[in-house]
Amino acid sequence: MKVCQVGTAPVCDTTAPRLDGWRCYSAEMSAASPSIDHDDLDLACDLMQHATNLAVAARRTLPDEAIVRKQDGSVVTAVDVAMQVLILTRLREVFGEVPTIAEEDLQSIGGKPAAESHCRHLLREWGFEGGEDRIRWALSSGGLDGVTRGVEYAWVLDPIDGTQGFIDDDHWCPCLALLRRGEVIFASNGYPTVLGGMLLSGLKGNGSWWSPLAGGECTRAVVSQKPLAAEEPVRVVAPARATPSQTEARLALGRSTGHDCALVHSDSQAKYGHVIAGLADVAYSRRGNGPGKYIWDHAGAVLLAREAGAWVGDTDGREIDCSLGRRLGGNDAVICAARGLGPMIATELAARDRAEGTGRTSRVEVRGT
Repeated sequence: MKVCQVGTAPVCDTTAPRLDGWRCYSAEMSAASPSIDHDDLDLACDLMQHATNLAVAARRTLPDEAIVRKQDGSVVTAVDVAMQVLILTRLREVFGEVPTIAEEDLQSIGGKPAAESHCRHLLREWGFEGGEDRIRWALSSGGLDGVTRGVEYAWVLDPIDGTQGFIDDDHWCPCLALLRRGEVIFASNGYPTVLGGMLLSGLKGNGSWWSPLAGGECTRAVVSQKPLAAEEPVRVVAPARATPSQTEARLALGRSTGHDCALVHSDSQAKYGHVIAGLADVAYSRRGNGPGKYIWDHAGAVLLAREAGAWVGDTDGREIDCSLGRRLGGNDAVICAARGLGPMIATELAARDRAEGTGRTSRVEVRGT
């Protein structure tokens, strides 16, 4: 398989779906997980390139009424939902009915008539074929949860990671990963705000590859492990809308390496994309006292960064466990680092956890130090 071969084939034909009564539909997920031919994963790359370009265009004309709040208070748009419908429907056509963990569901914009209407408009414009039943299926089939080590294959989808950045014309990315018995073996993320607009795809053991979203030759992603020179600052990713405490925490973390610190603002899995692209040296997400980060915000980048040569791990140096369902409940942090900084950053974050009484704590030794 050559995951760098990305085309722009059309996805579906045109029909106008009816989205009435989204909340009322419930579909049973298939217990079967068909075998996936890894040579066909290029088709998933094609799909993610095409879908990312559609979202780029949709963002330019996003009406205010297509932006709503979910029940948990997080922001979502009609584009998020339309992207999930499009991507999951096409994946089903190509790979069969594979169990799926996805962020959006029937309640995401259900009961918000203006947002539903804009979603219909987008799907119509994108040439979606399937009608109401297929839309309902796509929004009710992503609820896989629980340990996935016994599941042969499962998709993990975040149709738009970083929805606030999408709204604000900041960093965002559509993210797709494939688990095999709980381990990420394939990923394809669209990075419209990184390196002029790129798709980054990778297969375990086969590297990660950049492909321009506009089309063109692919290049292998290689993360530098060359140590920083004494005068070089360490570049640490901070949220685009960082609070003063978040800013100071990241500056302090960078300075703990013995270097000056420069902040690179990014959110979503785009923060890991910055490290992979050589635009930053460290990106991380802490768990704190929370129940664990959502898998769809990290799974794809964990594989892509590792395949590109980045240091990826937890505060104790162990790998990120993506086999526990919808949350990364077994990890205190997701750390992605270049320039040999990983173990040092992990040690510092572990010390911070102990001082704050957060995380799973009481772990002292970091492997690789």
